Amino acid sequence: MDTTCPPGEGSPQCSEHPSAAPVARCVSCGRVLCTLCRFVYGNKNYCKSCHEQATGAFQAGGPYVHTHQPPQQPGFPPPQQPGFPPPAGPGYGQQPPGYGPYGWQQPPPGYQYYPPPAVYRPQREVVFENAPWGVGEAVIIFIIAFVAASILSLGIYQVLKTHYSGTTTAFLLIFFSSVVLYAFLLGGTFYSVIVRHKSNIQALGLRIAGSGKAVVWGFAFGVPLFLAAIAVAYVSEKVFGPTNTDVVSRSVTKMSSVSPGLIALLVITLVLLAPVCEEIFFRGYLYPALRNRMNKNPAMILNGLLFAAAHFELIGFLPRFLLGWGLCYIYERNRTLSGSITGHALYNGLILLLSGVLGL
Repeated sequence: MDTTCPPGEGSPQCSEHPSAAPVARCVSCGRVLCTLCRFVYGNKNYCKSCHEQATGAFQAGGPYVHTHQPPQQPGFPPPQQPGFPPPAGPGYGQQPPGYGPYGWQQPPPGYQYYPPPAVYRPQREVVFENAPWGVGEAVIIFIIAFVAASILSLGIYQVLKTHYSGTTTAFLLIFFSSVVLYAFLLGGTFYSVIVRHKSNIQALGLRIAGSGKAVVWGFAFGVPLFLAAIAVAYVSEKVFGPTNTDVVSRSVTKMSSVSPGLIALLVITLVLLAPVCEEIFFRGYLYPALRNRMNKNPAMILNGLLFAAAHFELIGFLPRFLLGWGLCYIYERNRTLSGSITGHALYNGLILLLSGVLGL
């Protein structure tokens, strides 16, 4: 009954359903047929048009009902054909699942559905190769360091106030609390980089190569950054009130009335300890984690916001945000912390000079 595909013709395909397997050829026109396009009449295979001509099933003015014949299964007699009596016996003439009143309504068994193409998402470029740590890890380190330093600073304050005056206690407290905070902060940072992630200190921007150029960038960009921050602080003071509300700012304004030793401690804290330790954490550790997960501008803005928020001083938030953003820009351009440390130290030094020495 079947007309097999002749050899030597490659892989013949049904013109209506190229993805379906060919099963026969039309005995009239020779067209390759799949299960969906195969019509059996008089124990012969026909295509749709030839089947219409052979059976006269097409009637002008009315739609043609596409009644596909179910595929014959080995060991079972063929289903009922037009003009032939139905075969006798139970189970003959029953349509398998997938057939409806108008013929075949489902694809043949084994039909391959092609999945929809996946949405293409380009892989984000890793800017800092040896910085696999995440932003959450940096936040956890800061919280632990801040809580531990706050608890220890409270005990230090209780000891100092019983031995020194209020002004001396404030200067000493700034120094000792800063040392404790930076010790916890850098301890957690180096543990994460070297021990946990098996990286190196060069991943934090602590490298000699390019330091000279970066220092020039720190001076060249630090002065305009300082002037812009002063302008923002002036506007904030006019809108929100005085900006010297924190302990450090109040202590700076009292520099002219304390001993040179206390002034030296304050200078060491603000011009040496703070720029080095804060730049290692915020620019060397936190910024690469942000930069590997977002573009440059959002990473610098978010780093500046976190840097300003970490000082817990609402009035000075905008100037510190501008400072953090500018120091990120210096680090982004040079990839060494010497530039941002220089800019940070220059900023704090000018603040001390204007507020403590000149009284501005």
